[in-house]
Amino acid sequence: MFDKDYTFKGRHANIVTQLTSEIDSTTKFKFFDRNIDVFIIAPIVGYLYGRKSERDESGQVTVDNVKKINFDQMNRESYTLNFNYELIMLLHEKDTQPIEKRLDRAFRYAKGTSEKEECYKIYEKYVLGGIDVLKEKLLDNATIVDDYIMNIYNFLTEYNERYNTTISENEILDLCTNSEI
Repeated sequence: MFDKDYTFKGRHANIVTQLTSEIDSTTKFKFFDRNIDVFIIAPIVGYLYGRKSERDESGQVTVDNVKKINFDQMNRESYTLNFNYELIMLLHEKDTQPIEKRLDRAFRYAKGTSEKEECYKIYEKYVLGGIDVLKEKLLDNATIVDDYIMNIYNFLTEYNERYNTTISENEILDLCTNSEI
């Protein structure tokens, strides 16, 4: 999956275009510099929000509804992309599948096998689901730069409340003071 060009199509291509385009010409504000940056963060967001989406194959493919990531960028970011893939494969169905099956998906299936291709499809669904979440959280209900900035703030606040409040500062201090060094 990461050893060739990757193409977003249809509505996901349109969302990637919005996420990588300047929102305001004066400030040059945009969410992501490159398509690959969206591709790196989207599967994590998709997994965290429990969102998967199907590839949009509807309609005719035109320049307007296709966004490409070339092989050079995929290759330069291959370490991060592979890490994300392995992480998602280990976490996917963690409550229902044994660790051995998840380890197979992450590390053992050979490239070109039907098992590996199925894993890539699962991963891509998280990528596309993450793009849908990024659209909802960052782009929806915004028309001016201040709206987009408020969306970023709300998204980060929500993330912080969901994932960073499970352990309190006092618990961290207790862990540090009670550890045997």
